[in-house]
Amino acid sequence: MIPILGHRDSSQPVAVHAGRWMSAAQFISDVHANAERLPACSHAINLCGDRYNFAVAFAAAMLRGQTNLLPPSQSPAVLRQLFTDYESVHLMVDDDEDRPFDAVQIHAGTHCRAFDPQALAFDADAAAAIAFTSGSTGTPVANRKAWGTMAAGGVSEASRFGLDDGSRRTVFGTVPAQHMYGLETTVVMPLRGGMIMHNDRLFFPADIQTALESCDGHRVLVSTPVHLRALLASEVTLPALELAICATAPLSLEMAEQFERRFETRVHEVYGFTEAGMVATRRTADGPAWRLLAGLSIRREADQNLVSGGHVPAEVAFSDLIDVEDAEHFVLRGRHSDLVNVAGKRTSIAYLDHQLCAIEGVQDAAFLMPDDDGDSVTRLTACAVAPGLSREQLLGALGERIDPVFLPRPLYLVDALPRNSTGKLPRNELLDLVRECASTSRNRDVSVERTIEADHPALAGHFPGDPVVPGVVLLDEIVDVVSMELGSDAALPPLNIRSAKFMRPVRPGERLQIELSPGATGSVRFVCRVGSETAVSGTLTTGHTGDA
Repeated sequence: MIPILGHRDSSQPVAVHAGRWMSAAQFISDVHANAERLPACSHAINLCGDRYNFAVAFAAAMLRGQTNLLPPSQSPAVLRQLFTDYESVHLMVDDDEDRPFDAVQIHAGTHCRAFDPQALAFDADAAAAIAFTSGSTGTPVANRKAWGTMAAGGVSEASRFGLDDGSRRTVFGTVPAQHMYGLETTVVMPLRGGMIMHNDRLFFPADIQTALESCDGHRVLVSTPVHLRALLASEVTLPALELAICATAPLSLEMAEQFERRFETRVHEVYGFTEAGMVATRRTADGPAWRLLAGLSIRREADQNLVSGGHVPAEVAFSDLIDVEDAEHFVLRGRHSDLVNVAGKRTSIAYLDHQLCAIEGVQDAAFLMPDDDGDSVTRLTACAVAPGLSREQLLGALGERIDPVFLPRPLYLVDALPRNSTGKLPRNELLDLVRECASTSRNRDVSVERTIEADHPALAGHFPGDPVVPGVVLLDEIVDVVSMELGSDAALPPLNIRSAKFMRPVRPGERLQIELSPGATGSVRFVCRVGSETAVSGTLTTGHTGDA
């Protein structure tokens, strides 16, 4: 039997809740009081937003022999699906939101009875939770989590970060407890590690500052790259921060180093996936290699790497591509589903995202390779939040960082990306944003400046002593602007030239003004000017090629 608490005595604080210190005895009393109110079901959907309430509900469900369901979202459609998939299920909530299902309201601060903190313990094989993959790359998948596995993982993480020395330490989180990373690091680790859990789900930089200032002792912030970036962009000052733990998306070396310098702390990343839980950690500033948590090992079989040992009792295949360096270390190369192949060259979406986000002025960005429908040319697409920058400026800066074959066509400037509560970008949400951008783009006129420089390879020999930009290069430039600005649903149908008139030679270095006017039938009228003179005009269409 494994106790849910690692606190030494009943008076030790377990959490900060509504401005109160909640002792170990109070926590166990709240667990028992709420367990008595739960209906007789086999599963409980834990929707509590307050981290302390979530922990109470989590333990109360286990005390009643129920498995916590941790949905990837709280939308009515997701909840209805869970009620369909699981025969005996109920909701646990701590808000007054109207939902189409009966729910048990979780109460904290009940009359405190005398309980030994070691009294509340569960069998190692007990099904503590069913966690669902985020759905960022497809349909969420359910994964059963045994209490023994979760408890051992929390202890292993605390040990890795040196948080098991018995010091008074508060863990703050910007991630929800329903997410596997949030559950393991902001709930299980402080409960099993004898730490203090801060109950609020923090979001804005000012909220983080206020929460940190409200607690004494050592402070640990559990967060994501999105929230660390927001802290860096703000003017907040933080009290002493022992450690910042980050996960859910790759963290750039530049951001990690900047965060460490500004807030005088250490930044460590946690790597894991829902099927296995936490697998490895690294201090980002020390380099790209990840170090396995204690007791874990990697075995290669056929074309995949398997991890097991420690708190991962059964072998689980990595969901990402890795290069194993030695018995303890590996380097992450990206997801299997993350790799893209363009013109015989390979890279990963994660690498492209990193390069785009690293451009000065870019606040957030993401690449997307739409699904191949067989009827159109599928092209890399990207969305960027970059106030004050134009598409041309972004593409120019990106072209210095990546192979030109991976430049996004189109690139959309947006106000925000549809990230979920953990900072991840569900693929379907990103596809919807791209479709919305494409629909808006197709119904507007476009005017873009371009220049063909003298070192363009097509100018060699065309013509010696009197260089002229070939017509095919001009048309290619026009098609490129169409694909970037007017891409249809991120998958541009093959374009044909219905007509084109060349009215003026274009010299290298001359500034071109390319103007596009979409037609009602999918055609695009184009005019390319040099100053006030028209150099070439015509029409592009998805129909058959006409005469030039």
